[in-house]
Amino acid sequence: MAEVFDYVIVGGGTAGCVLANRLSADPSVTVALVEAGPPDSDPAIKVPAMVGKAIGNPRNGWGYLSTPQSHADNRQLPVPRGRVLGGCSSINGMVYFRGHPQEYNDWNQPGWRHEDLLPYFLKLENYEAATTPWRARGGPVTVVDIPKPNPLVKRFVDAAEFLGYPRCADFNGPEPEGFGPRQGAIRNGRRVSGVTAYLDPVRHRPNLRILTDHAVTRVLLKEGRATGIEVQVEGARREIGARREVILSAGAYGSPQLLQLSGIGDPAELAAKGVTPLHALPDVGRHLHDHPASSVSLRTSDTSSYGLSLRTVPRAVGIGLNYLLFRKGPLASNVFEANGFVRSRAGLDRPDLQIIFMPAHRNANGHWLPIGHGYGIIFVALRPESRGSVLLAGPDPFAKPLIDFNFLADPRDMDVLVEGFTLARRILAAPQFAALKSDEVSPGAGVRSRIDIEAHIRRTLVTVHHPVGTCRMGDVVDASLRVKGLTGLRVVDASVIPTVIAGNSNIPVNMVAERAADLILGARHG
Repeated sequence: MAEVFDYVIVGGGTAGCVLANRLSADPSVTVALVEAGPPDSDPAIKVPAMVGKAIGNPRNGWGYLSTPQSHADNRQLPVPRGRVLGGCSSINGMVYFRGHPQEYNDWNQPGWRHEDLLPYFLKLENYEAATTPWRARGGPVTVVDIPKPNPLVKRFVDAAEFLGYPRCADFNGPEPEGFGPRQGAIRNGRRVSGVTAYLDPVRHRPNLRILTDHAVTRVLLKEGRATGIEVQVEGARREIGARREVILSAGAYGSPQLLQLSGIGDPAELAAKGVTPLHALPDVGRHLHDHPASSVSLRTSDTSSYGLSLRTVPRAVGIGLNYLLFRKGPLASNVFEANGFVRSRAGLDRPDLQIIFMPAHRNANGHWLPIGHGYGIIFVALRPESRGSVLLAGPDPFAKPLIDFNFLADPRDMDVLVEGFTLARRILAAPQFAALKSDEVSPGAGVRSRIDIEAHIRRTLVTVHHPVGTCRMGDVVDASLRVKGLTGLRVVDASVIPTVIAGNSNIPVNMVAERAADLILGARHG
């Protein structure tokens, strides 16, 4: 092998960046971070409000589509995933959210209860306004309260309160329920990613190699041990060796794909796809689930929303100058600045529905810059029952995996989304929005019956990009994230999460990687 390291990390996304930092802190070991995509050099990655442009740049992503969703009009859904240094942390919405504490207790995995994990959330956080034991300063991930949210945000929160819903003082506190502004992983008006938080401060370490544009094609196995990886660089294949461990951090789609390409998975499924089975783990690629969502959108002549129109050209120029000169203003915001967590029905012990406010019009053509003015609500089923899969299309490592969410297969998920639709309309019809004199453009005022509402949801359903479960703890990996039945191989990313966090998932993945680093090094936190 041309090169050998102690630890080889496959995937330079959120988890990979954390591991590269923490493992290379020990000068006695060598670490390679191997990323299929390019460096995070796209300027749109750095500017928070240009998140739509960063996602839309094909150079930054894998270009995945789901398989046709049989319960959503057989539509193929876009599946954005970062194929760039920093991974999804370089193209996500920068929402800083840990999840409800009870979510982690539900995993039923030793060492992964919320009381075990809170120290890791505190370790990674840098929140200057921290005043309670639930918040911390000094960590690598800077979090801020958006200084000047869009003026429509106040209308949204006031409208929810008018309807009887409580305000939430801190969504990262012990009870993340109610409505209020969200926090963002933003520092000095720039995106905080795995690269800026974890890699940039340690690039100088002589025991750390960061390899971009290195596409990993399989894990190398010998007598039940992972000995390294095979990569393709500029059309040529070569091997990189691992003395201690290969760590897959390629995400909920990439990690199960690589395991299967390496002969690890369901033997019958692998053989059917032209891959020689080497190690039987039938749950690899199974149990995929994510948050299904839909929306209600309105158009208005009021110019309060984020958007470009003839009347707002002078304001847009000022916004641009303010950002260029001071890194402040709307361009320093992650756009969707407020949300709510509520229970869709009585008897639940915690929220299962997220209501996200959109203070901008969505272009029909998908362009990132909103032309004209409008606003709306995205409603999200947070604890979906439906399960899907990530399976190989064939033995070619460059063939995109078959991603089947199986959305809405369980009718309970549709029930939650219908409740979300109803609540979204109630909020948008509250007196706080009346002065804007808006018109509902999606789905339109004529959609009233349950049948029509369900049809709208199926026609517009999307994922909000929080996939988990495809290498879940208890089935594919143990509580130390070691692949069952093999040595020298772990998975550390969202794929190991047994049940999806009821909210945004980037910060929980940071936490998983922080804990994994301690497990790998044999250290004990605190």
